[in-house]
Amino acid sequence: MSATKTSFRSLKATLIFPYVFLIILLTITIGLLSYWAGSNTVSRLSERLSLEMVERIGQAVDHHMYGSSAVLEAAFPVGLTASDDISSDLNAMRTRFWTATTLHTDPNDYVYYGNIAGQAYGLKRLNDKTAEIRIKTDALEPRRYFHLSSINGTAAQVSTESSIFDPRTRPWFSSREQNSNRHMWTSVYVDFSTQDLVVTRARQVLSHAGSFTGVVATDVSLLKLNHFISDLEVSENGLAFLVESNGELLAASNVPNIQKTADGKMQRMTVDDAGDELIKATYKVILPEIAKHQQTTATGTVTFIDPSGEKINVAYKHITDNAGLDWIAVTAVPNRDILKGVTQQVYMVLILGLIAVVIAVLLGLIILMRFTRDISSLAHAVMDNGTPELSSLTLQRSDEIGVLARSLVEMRRDLLTDSLTGTANRAALEIFVSKLLKVDDQAPIPYFALLFIDLDNFKPLNDQYGHHKGDDALIEVAQRFEALMRPHDLLARIGGDEFVVVLTDNIRPLSAEIIKQRFEDALIQPLACLLPNDTLRLHASIGVAIYPEEGRDLKSLLKAADMKMYAVKNDR
Repeated sequence: MSATKTSFRSLKATLIFPYVFLIILLTITIGLLSYWAGSNTVSRLSERLSLEMVERIGQAVDHHMYGSSAVLEAAFPVGLTASDDISSDLNAMRTRFWTATTLHTDPNDYVYYGNIAGQAYGLKRLNDKTAEIRIKTDALEPRRYFHLSSINGTAAQVSTESSIFDPRTRPWFSSREQNSNRHMWTSVYVDFSTQDLVVTRARQVLSHAGSFTGVVATDVSLLKLNHFISDLEVSENGLAFLVESNGELLAASNVPNIQKTADGKMQRMTVDDAGDELIKATYKVILPEIAKHQQTTATGTVTFIDPSGEKINVAYKHITDNAGLDWIAVTAVPNRDILKGVTQQVYMVLILGLIAVVIAVLLGLIILMRFTRDISSLAHAVMDNGTPELSSLTLQRSDEIGVLARSLVEMRRDLLTDSLTGTANRAALEIFVSKLLKVDDQAPIPYFALLFIDLDNFKPLNDQYGHHKGDDALIEVAQRFEALMRPHDLLARIGGDEFVVVLTDNIRPLSAEIIKQRFEDALIQPLACLLPNDTLRLHASIGVAIYPEEGRDLKSLLKAADMKMYAVKNDR
């Protein structure tokens, strides 16, 4: 009897232990598979998010720097000549410089001019209503400072400089003296009064005889760009930085961009003396990658192994413009940061499997299903060029996946929405049109129309009421246009007072003209944001282009509609 019981127990153990071992093996296999699948998906997702982050940095740079061009053109439009003596042009320069510093007061609040005679004129806006004028009409005399209470107010002298300021010795003057009549950025330098990095945009000015006579320039502080990058949440051990191609830092999320020397002076920081090995190693890796690209605005990703054996995932964007900008936006994230959430999930499954095999298998399957479902939804959302569709479960999660989901939604919203009016922006317009153009070769060509809308009389409104009312007017105009939109159409703001409407559903020229008239009629009623008795009215000049008859891509359609819009504007 005892032998039988022993045999039974042995048989029972023989039957049970293989199944227990199989369940444990299955649990471990599920954990490893989830780690492999999760790590691959999260890695792709992280790569896409890193690319979107450097694109955000690129957009921040463009938004911060682009206004300087308009400021220079307002101060000294191309083709406008200058007298050899500025004394006769002071009133005209005051008007133009006041207007120029109104366009983008932050950061372009200072416009100045110097000529070969050693004369200088500058206007610095103190606020919306007052400004400081700096004048030097005699090369041997110091500059005088005047306080100006309005564009037509009386200038009251407040001080005189103790030293002689000679514009001809300044880098912004000498750099333009030998160059053609185009915009040029000077080297980035440290403003010792504010201890911030500043770059100057300059353009030469010709005399009435067509020879070089002076330089007009405006300063752009990089303080806000530095704060923007410093506030970026990359990862626990990751970083983001903006650097010139020569290796001099412009901004970084973990180190300063300037340093104090032994003699107490402030100087710029380079990647070599920043004291951060990750920045130094990443910079050395991306330079050859950028050199491989022939185009001037290379964007991409690369991975490398740092000296400690850590895998580093890098995204970069080469930022250039026609004035000589040559910057690189970079994010670098260690692989352990990317896989941190995945590793935690797998360890949970394995520990529970060791404590209770059967319960661990069930929990592992539930966790795996939930994990892969959310990761899959995130991956599909990232790969989709349109607005991501994410489940409420994904968005409500408090772990790294939830953070990634919310970050994706927020970044996509920022990238595809005009921050003032709430309409789509140019990026969203490009994505929308690209989807319309993706048709099967055998399918009939889907007709659609593009309306290019430019608001007339918007500048007088801005000048009369100020930028706050101008913004209110743009918001109200966008709301009126939105009320006319059909479900499958798109309204986008692509410029200051320029809107684009895309009409789908095989729209025809006659229907497009009818809808165009509705948009023109939408501005007949006075704007509610203006004074009740004001006579100023906005009108819309609208050009219509039909796909595919007048263009087979967004660029050609915009050009065709723009030309028609200007024809309408000229006929008014």
